[in-house]
Amino acid sequence: MNFLAHLYLAEASDESLVGNILGDFVKGRPETLQDRFPEGVITGIRQHRAIDAFTDSHSSFARSRILLPAHRRRLAGVVVDVFYDYFLSQQWIGGEKARKDFIHHCYDTLRKHDSWFNPLFREALPRMISENWLECYSSLPGLALTFRRIASRGPAASPVLGAEEDLANQLSAFEANYSEFFPQLCRFSRTWTKTHA
Repeated sequence: MNFLAHLYLAEASDESLVGNILGDFVKGRPETLQDRFPEGVITGIRQHRAIDAFTDSHSSFARSRILLPAHRRRLAGVVVDVFYDYFLSQQWIGGEKARKDFIHHCYDTLRKHDSWFNPLFREALPRMISENWLECYSSLPGLALTFRRIASRGPAASPVLGAEEDLANQLSAFEANYSEFFPQLCRFSRTWTKTHA
């Protein structure tokens, strides 16, 4: 899953929120991170990785990947992650205001805890906030901006450009896969937290 879903699935603590976002920015086994992060942040990083493993092995996610055209298949996981954040945004419990309030809460929490960040995320966070990455997932034009951002990482990422058109063209098929997948992911995440937190 992409940033918004990881934050959504985090526990209701600053440490969990930070750990769940840092999962994409921190390398190494959890036991090697104890000098760098509080225990709650490490648990959040572990939760992020467990969510990614569950997602990558799920049949609904696999069906979404093969809906993409051949030239995007190498980056299909990245593209579908972003699509699923779009559906999460569209179907947010409590509606648009609740989603925006949650996004602002996330930004405020992340700003408060920059001492926990590694240099890679410390550099990315101001752009995330100023460009409002989490809100971009809520519309097709916002997805286009997201894919342009991803493509700017280098030529190998350029196949993601225009992927929002694939979503628009097969919206109901992608949404059906998401609707089957996401409740199962939420249950998995809750169970994981009960047994690992």
